[in-house]
This record gives sequence, structure tokens and C-alpha cells, in this order.
Amino acid sequence: MGTVSGRAWLSALALVVGAGPAFAQGAPAALDPMTVRRVTDAAADPHLVLAPRYFTSHSTVELNGRLYFLSGASRPDGGTVNELWMTDGTTAGTRSLQEWLPPSMRIDLNSLRATSQRLFFTATTDDTGRELWTSDGTREGTHLTRELSPGPAYGLSPQAPVIAFGDVVLFAPSGMGTSEFDLWKSDGTEAGTVPVKDIAPGPASLLTSGFVRAGDSVFFSALGPQGDELWRTDGTEAGTWMVRDLQPGPASAFPRELTAVGSTLYFAAQHDQMGHSLWKTDGTAEGTVHVAAFPRPDAGNHVFNLTALGDRLLFLTRLPEGIALWRTDGTEAGTRPLMKQSWQAFGGTSAQLIPVGNQLYIVGQDLIFGDSLWVTDGTPEGTRRLPSPLPQGREFIRGATAWEGGLAFILTTPAGANELWMTDGTLPGTTRQTRLPSGNPSAPSGLVPFQGALLTVGGDAWTPNALWRLERDDAAPTFVCPATRNVPSNRPEGTDYFNIKLQPELRTGPERAWLKNNFVDGYLLPLHQPVIITYQAGDAQGRLTYCTTVLTSLDMTGPEMNSCPAALTVSAQSARGITFYYPKLGIVDETSRDYVVVTYSPQNGSTLPLGTTQVNVTALDMSGNQSTCSFPVTVRDNEAPSKACKVNEVRVEAEGPEGAHASWPDLTPVDSLSSKVTVTSTHASGDLFPLGLTRVQVVSTDEAGNSSTCEIQVRVRDSRPPTLTCPEDQTLTTAVMSGARAEYPEALAEDSVSATQIAYSPVVGTPLAPGLHAVQVTAMDAAGNAALCNFHVTVQYDPTSDMRQGMGCSVGGDASSAVGWVALLALAWTLSRRVKDGRPRG
Repeated sequence: MGTVSGRAWLSALALVVGAGPAFAQGAPAALDPMTVRRVTDAAADPHLVLAPRYFTSHSTVELNGRLYFLSGASRPDGGTVNELWMTDGTTAGTRSLQEWLPPSMRIDLNSLRATSQRLFFTATTDDTGRELWTSDGTREGTHLTRELSPGPAYGLSPQAPVIAFGDVVLFAPSGMGTSEFDLWKSDGTEAGTVPVKDIAPGPASLLTSGFVRAGDSVFFSALGPQGDELWRTDGTEAGTWMVRDLQPGPASAFPRELTAVGSTLYFAAQHDQMGHSLWKTDGTAEGTVHVAAFPRPDAGNHVFNLTALGDRLLFLTRLPEGIALWRTDGTEAGTRPLMKQSWQAFGGTSAQLIPVGNQLYIVGQDLIFGDSLWVTDGTPEGTRRLPSPLPQGREFIRGATAWEGGLAFILTTPAGANELWMTDGTLPGTTRQTRLPSGNPSAPSGLVPFQGALLTVGGDAWTPNALWRLERDDAAPTFVCPATRNVPSNRPEGTDYFNIKLQPELRTGPERAWLKNNFVDGYLLPLHQPVIITYQAGDAQGRLTYCTTVLTSLDMTGPEMNSCPAALTVSAQSARGITFYYPKLGIVDETSRDYVVVTYSPQNGSTLPLGTTQVNVTALDMSGNQSTCSFPVTVRDNEAPSKACKVNEVRVEAEGPEGAHASWPDLTPVDSLSSKVTVTSTHASGDLFPLGLTRVQVVSTDEAGNSSTCEIQVRVRDSRPPTLTCPEDQTLTTAVMSGARAEYPEALAEDSVSATQIAYSPVVGTPLAPGLHAVQVTAMDAAGNAALCNFHVTVQYDPTSDMRQGMGCSVGGDASSAVGWVALLALAWTLSRRVKDGRPRG
């Protein structure tokens, strides 16, 4: 990026001033023929028309020299409610009428209608539901006509059809109320709000289209016993009848696109024999005739946008390749195409047809390629497209209306500048009238002729929304306003706006004008970044004009690479390396934007091997400025091998006091990047492990040093009981009647791991009464494992057992045994005295 200073910079600035719109044929040599005046600030979303595609909507209505319109005001719940406003075109005569209405009222968009004396609209309140309301322009004369459905239930449906017809309006109820009549009329009084006709039995609302007046009759389509057919009315029950049953019986013809050409009504309808066709009627069955057929089995209603031009009808049809414009004089022979265009050229099916005198203007709308303007006099040679005001950009038509014998329309440029244009259908007759409020997303939309001027609504850079009056003026302030300016930088960061004073030239009448803009003085125009600046000029008479210019500080250096890394380290995906995609480098070039050419070496998506590779990125902008980013990329093996352990735990039985040998499956880790993995462990499979828990740590390490660790828990346990052998069953003999004390031979116990302890139950020494006794022997090792066995002890009572024991018999040796021995010796001595040689003595 370079800088320009002094006279050289001023010369450069003079060279980059752009031209105005193509229609202007250069900068204007005189003042604009019209001026802009702000009437009043409006609420958030005023509705002169809903959107550009609804140029003929009923968002406004004129009554007694005043224009009534709706304005969206904020509600406490965050939504909007449509308030009723009126204006006489002056600030003092513009006000909201909402104070005349119930606080909860919500007026329906496009519902405003007016007879010669009264205003009508449909609205909803919390107490009455949706009903028909009226006003004569005074507080006292603003009221509900008649509550068709008492309470909050709706008496009318949303977007209910309403039409002014003489001093009354005709309308259709919702079918939710108490009335079974399908057609009503009202003169604004409760007594004058009466039913006209019950088309079919039942409370349902049967009207399927809006009302259209042709001559002294009002036509509409309704669903009756004969299906959906065309009806007419003169406002009386006797004068209301079905015009003709186009589809005999209960089948429906579905009349749509009702359009009046003088006293003749044209419409599109469906017929079994003739398909989707164009019809016309004078209100009688005999005068309802077929005009031309447009059969297309694979489409629905493909005849649309019927529009009167003098005594002829023009309309559009849908073709496979686009749109066709047709005309008819009411005869088959007089129904001919005027032109065929592609979808892109014509803007699809949203095109709007606006008659002005003996010409018809067509606004083709396309959000992608911009809007187009066409004109026709009803002949093929008189049908053409007007050149675009801005061939290099996309412009949008945000409102159009017939005015002063031509078409007035609002044009919005890609930069957001809004301008009022007029055309008579020729290139010389297409000129800009004035520049409109700009610098706000709520751009002016909709045009309404009123008292020799045009009204529109929208915001500018300083006013969120307002009502504006556009009128003829021979002293209107006028900017010489280039659409774009490329400004060379005078500082490294961009262009210092304060130092160069880039305000556009302003031409004024006799009044001195002031000027302001929405850009902060002293602020920099960022390098390569277009900035939209809106200027406003005005004088003491309230005349206003605007200029919106796109200023761009030029780029003289290569694109910026805000995120060029010093180095990158990435992880390998396979043994080959990694498929490498470059990171976002923050490449910015505000001038070239998306047209920066970025090249990579090696190419984006290449495979980088393990190790370090130097990569390069080059960015080239549209001006040939080049920037390069170079950095090393190191591909590393950051992937650890898989864990080598195949098991988490090994349990073995102790082989002896030293423990046991334990083994586990082979340790075989997997590594997708390294061909060699080394495994180390704190113990080897098959080692002798002591009793208890031993934790074996296993580490797998690849060639890059990445490692993974796992653990095998080796548990050596003694879970086997000792080997126990009980003695044979025992018998104890005693001369004591109470029994004997327990004495047992020793049991034999063996354990390969630890010493054992033997216990008897009953324990040795326990008194045992005569009889059979079971003895349980328990052997327990150091690990708490126990073995059991049993044997029996029999205690026998024998009084002579002590003597036998003295002769070698086993007799107890306590004090009672000694007494027995004494007694036995005494008895033996006595017998020896009485018997000798075995014979008793005398």
C-alpha cells in the first residue's frame, strides 16, 4: 500500500470521481424538478402499501380530502399493532386516530374502504372479536357497525372481502356467528347493516374470492349447492344470483382473477371440456361465454394478473421456459401473445401490471438479478423493456403509481440510494425527479398520489420512519452525487476522511441550505473497504435532498495474511504421514474480496511424510499485488502403541511357602505408525510370585518414544485346606458311674504351604458320661483354610474295671480306684481263709 500527498493526491482524487446513474446521462445541469418534505414522524412500520409487489393494495383510502392509512406501533408484548392515521398532506393535519378506538383494537391490513361519506375497515378487539367498523372522520362517528357474532368470537374472517358499492359496502361474514347469510351490506349504521343473500344453507362462509365491480354489478365467486361458481349482486336479495353454472352439478369451475374491463367482467375458470380457460360475462347466463382456452394438465391456475387496458384485457401465462404476456379483445381470434420472456428476464410470476393511460407498465421483480421495467401499448411492436438505470448493478423498484400521465416509481440502488423516477415509456422521457431519504434499512416504499403530490413512507439515516411529501418545486436543493468514488489512501490505515472533505457538490435555489452526513468526521475510511455515506441537505422552507455515495480507499499492497503460522506440528495419520490441508490464513483483501487467487505448494490435500516439510502459500489480488506465507510443517508420530496387556488380572494357587509361578498371554502391542515396539515389564511371565498381590507394570514404547502403560495384577493365594486324618473310634471303660475324662490319640494333619493347628471338640479332659460320644477334629492353616474329620468315643461303666486294671486292665487311677483296690484285696483274703485249693473253707 502506498500513500499520496499534496497536489499529486488531489489530482488522483479528481480522477476517481464516478459518474451518476445511467438514466441521468451524467451529472445534472439543473436543479431536480421535485423536492422532498417530511410531513411527520410515523410509528415503526407505516403502511402506504405492504410491499412493492402490492402496488394496487388497499393500504390507503381517500375520504373528504384526507388520506387514511395504517402505521404499525409497538405493543407491550413486543409485537406491533396497526394504528389508524389520517393526513391532509400537512404536518398540522397529520395525526393518529387510535385514541378514538378501543385500546385493544388491531386493524387488518388492506381492509380500508371508503364510500362517499364514510370510512370502513375490519378490526379485532378483545371484547367483540373481528367485526366491521366505520368512521366519518370524527370521534363520535367512529364505531362498530353491527356485532355479527356477539362476544369475542369473530364475525368476519381474516382478510374478509369488503367492497364499496355506492353508499354502502358489501362484505362476507366468517360463518362463525349467529347469521346464516353469506352476503351482507352496511351503510355504517347498525340498522343499515343487514343481510343480502343466503347462498347455501348453513353458517359457513362460502365466498371464495374478493369482490369486483363491473358496471352496475358486483361479482364474486362463492361455494353454493352448484359448487364454486361465479355470482353477481346489485346489493339486493332479488338482484343476487349465480351467473352461470359453468361446471353443471356440484362440480366447481373455481372462477378466479376477476377483472373488470368497462362493464364486462373477465375471469379464469376450470372446465372439464375446455380445461383452464379465459371467460367473460355481462352478468347474464347467456352473456357468459368462453374466450380462449389455455390447457395445461400439469399446472394449476396458469392464467394470472388480468389487467384492463382501455377496452382490452392483458394478462400473463406461465410457460415451461418462462412467462408470456397476452392480450384479448374478448374473442378467440383477438386473443394473441405480445411477448415471451425467460424467467430470469421477466422476474418470475411476481410481475405487476400497472395501466397508465393507453400504456401498461410491467414491473418484473427478481431478488437475485434485480427488477426490470417493461411497457406495452397492447401491440407486439409496442412492447419493450426500458433500459436499466444502473446496468452495472442490481436495482429494485419499491413502489410505482400512475401520476401526471406517466409512471412514477421509486428506485433503490445496490448502495441503498433511493430515487424517484418518472417515465412516459420512452428512454428520453425517463428521468430522475429527486433523491429520496436514504441511509436506513426502512427505505421509502409505496407511492400514493394525493392532492397533486406523492406521499411515501420510510426512514433515513436520522429518522427511523416518517411520512414524506414529494412535490414539484423549481428551487429544490440538488446534489451532484456520484454513485461511487475510489479514494486513494493518505495514511497507512486508509483514508483520513476529515482531511480531504469529500462532501458532494450541492446546488440550491435562492434559499441557503445546510448539509450533514452520517459519517463521523475524523474517522478513517478503512483500506479497501467500501463505505456508504449518506448526505442530507435542506433549507428553511423544509425542502430536503439526499446523496448516497460509496467511498472506497484503494488497495496498493498484496492481500493480508493475518494468520500465517511460524510453524505447524501435526500428528501423522499413517506410516506414510498425513493428508495435509492448509489452515485458514486470514487472507483479506477488501478490494478484490472473493477474487483473490490463492495457490499452495505443495498442493492442498497433499501427503506430507514424517519429518519436516516447508510449505508455501501465495495470494494474488485483482491488482496483481502478491503476498506469500511460508512455514515448516513437522509431521510427528504422536500415537502411542496399544496397551500390551491382554488380561488385567492373573490368579494362581500357592505352590509352597514361597508362593507360586504365574504366567499370562504374550504381550503384543499394536502400533499403526511404528514398525518396532519395545515392551518392558517389572516381572516376566512364569516368574515366582509371593503370596498376596503383586502389580506388574508393562510399558510399550514405539520408535518415536510414545508409550502406553498397563498393569497386570498377580494374586497368589492359599485356598486349599490341610490334609487331616482322624484316629480310629475309641472306647473308654470306667468304674465310676459318672463317666470318664476324654483322652484321644493324636490326629494327623499336613499342609504344603503353612503350619497347621489341630483342635478337638470336646477338648481333651472334658468329662464324658457313659455312652457314645462324637469327637470333631479341626485342622486350620495360616491362611485360615480348615479341614474337619470325626471319630467316636464310647465310655463304658464297669464296677470291676478298677481290679482288672490292677491286673493289667486299664482302670482309671484316681482316688476312687484306690478305694476299689482295697476292697478287692479284703475280699480276696476272706475267701482264701474259707477255701483252699479252690474250695471254700468251713
